[in-house]
Amino acid sequence: MTRPDVLIIGAGIIGLTLGYELLQRGKTVHLLEQSTVGQGATQAAAGMLATDEELLAPLHELARLSRKLYPEFVQQLFDETGLGSGYLEQPFHMQQAHHWRTFDSVGQVDPRLFAQALRSAIERRGGGIEEATVVARLVRDGQTVTGAETNRGLRVGRQIIVAGGRGSEELLQTVGVTINTLPVKGECLSVRLTTGQLNRTLFGDAVYLVPKADGRIIIGATERVSDESTTVSLNSIRLLLNAAIKLYPPLAEAVFVEAWSGVRPQTGDGLPYLGSVDGIDGLFVATGHHRHGILLAPATANVLADCLMGQMPRVALDGFNRRRQEESR
Repeated sequence: MTRPDVLIIGAGIIGLTLGYELLQRGKTVHLLEQSTVGQGATQAAAGMLATDEELLAPLHELARLSRKLYPEFVQQLFDETGLGSGYLEQPFHMQQAHHWRTFDSVGQVDPRLFAQALRSAIERRGGGIEEATVVARLVRDGQTVTGAETNRGLRVGRQIIVAGGRGSEELLQTVGVTINTLPVKGECLSVRLTTGQLNRTLFGDAVYLVPKADGRIIIGATERVSDESTTVSLNSIRLLLNAAIKLYPPLAEAVFVEAWSGVRPQTGDGLPYLGSVDGIDGLFVATGHHRHGILLAPATANVLADCLMGQMPRVALDGFNRRRQEESR
């Protein structure tokens, strides 16, 4: 294969948005995905573009940029591909200490549709995507990372971005780079109402309900720390359904559609790792977004593309540097 400007390891929502952003900026891009596009934590997400009430303070500026970018971003994807991303803006009701707080309009996307639209746009712009490609280790030449050894042979790039979710930690260790993540499994299910319609997101203490444009209601999500299995337990479904029906009683007569799970990468302090890797040329990281990967994807792509191109990012990334864990000791 020819040597692309940027080799991206991971084709979840973070890797895909990065690929698309860089292609727009004139870079050649190749993505490697160990399974299939968007089939990790991305397909398991509910797709809420969360309010700042749900976020740690250091994420507010990054989230604000993402929410600003989203409407134009998904419209451009539609114009290029004809594929919608399930973007909606709806009232958002959030339970706080037994009281409800209402936001008039909060956005959401359908992560599966969003990933499909991104894939199509990347391929239309000439980007490459290799699925079923497992990266064993990064390849380092002195102080520069030049590529990755995979089950399909060597893959190279002038710059390398590790955006492999939970797998990023083990991969970075192959070149002596340490980050601190842990797996958090989330289980969700979807239903359809037989009568009536839910036209607002309900975010309760124990469960959330996210109505989609196709009529489904997403019910989520469990948080099972250190669980990397891909199963969904009956007990989890029972707990989610009981909490959901208590929050919105009409769900008692809803029709079950499906259940699924995904493993999200959580960091020790709850903040993602974003930016260049100090001491190693050509290596960048974008991982650890935990529950907010969908929300933060456009902003992550925007600021990281700035970093790769030697520009000042729109959001300062000092607080997301991987060395913060060493400095805090």
